[in-house]
Order: sequence, then C-alpha cells, then structure tokens
Amino acid sequence: MKKISIIILVFLMTLTSCMPLLKMYYGIKNPEIENKESIIKYCKKKGMNMINLATINIDDYVSKLNGVPDADIFNKEGDYIEYRQTDSSCNAGLFAFIPELHRDSVYRLTGKTNLNEEIKKVRTLTGEQFVLSDTSDYDFYVIMYWARFTGRLNKDHINIWEQEANNNKNAKIKVIKVNVDIQEYWGKPGIEIYEGINKKIGHKE
Repeated sequence: MKKISIIILVFLMTLTSCMPLLKMYYGIKNPEIENKESIIKYCKKKGMNMINLATINIDDYVSKLNGVPDADIFNKEGDYIEYRQTDSSCNAGLFAFIPELHRDSVYRLTGKTNLNEEIKKVRTLTGEQFVLSDTSDYDFYVIMYWARFTGRLNKDHINIWEQEANNNKNAKIKVIKVNVDIQEYWGKPGIEIYEGINKKIGHKE
C-alpha cells in the first residue's frame, strides 16, 4: 500500500505543480473518496452519459491513473488497437482516431493487452465485477478512463470522445466509462491511500 501511495503522489505532484494556472482553469483538485451517489451526481452535473459507468479495481488503480483522461480501444475480437504514434504521444490523438474508426480498416495490433483482461479490472459503481454484455453487436470497444479530480478535462475529453463514438457512421462502437477515483467500497485500503495523498500534498481548499 505504501508503494501505491508513493506512485500516486509522484503523479499528482507532477499534475498539480506543473502550472497553477492550468490547475485553476481546468478545475483540477486533490482526490476525494467517491461512491455511486457522488459519481452519478457529478456525471449529471457535467452532462456525461449515464450509460456504462464503471469503476476500477483497487489493484489496478495505479496503472490506470497516469494520463487520465485516456482510453483503450479494442476491435470486435477483443484485440488491443494502439492509437498512439509513439510511446510518448498524449491522448490528443483520440480526437481524430475515434471518429475515423471503420469496421473495414486494418489497425496496429500490439498484443499489449486484450478486452477480456481489461474488463477483469473493471467494477460496477458498487464494487461488483463488471459484466460486458452484447459483445457480438459491436465493431469496436472503447474503454475510457476518467477521474472526478481532473475537473473540466472530463467534459472537454470524455464527453467529446463519447459523442464522436456515437456519431461514427462507419462502425458500431461500445463505450465504457471507468472512473479511477478512490472508491468508498475499497474500504480501509482506500482510506489509507486518501489519507496518504492528502497528508503529502494538502487537502483541497
């Protein structure tokens, strides 16, 4: 747990210290402990689609935290599609990649992961294993990772990416939106992460 807290702190200190002006502009804040009610309330406030909302398993929290908001894309067979041109590319490429997805196109498959493995890391808003339904009906699956503490980036990224997926006329795309905030259902380990983060970087004002 100590190792997890250190990794999270490094990420958050980078995020919050890069530019105070950016933090203020985007509404970025320190993480809070979230639950089903707080997530739904936030999504309604930000105009986020309420369909296929999910959370992340505590064991996979750190691996999905870096770079949020972000997304993983998979074809109908569940193969991972790499949208980045280089390892250092940011998530900006998704704004062009998602609307250009086409059921007849060929994409770069790296074998980095697959849909089944990533779904195993996903939980419902109350902590149960997330079940992916109607898998035979879609050409692509896009798992979007977002956090409440990133503020306006959710509206400027997640909402737009989902709209682009829904508006794509050349492919049927299923979107799953995974919240990677600290979850109340994690219990004591989640509280320890929360307390460790806020002790080091200070609680939100």
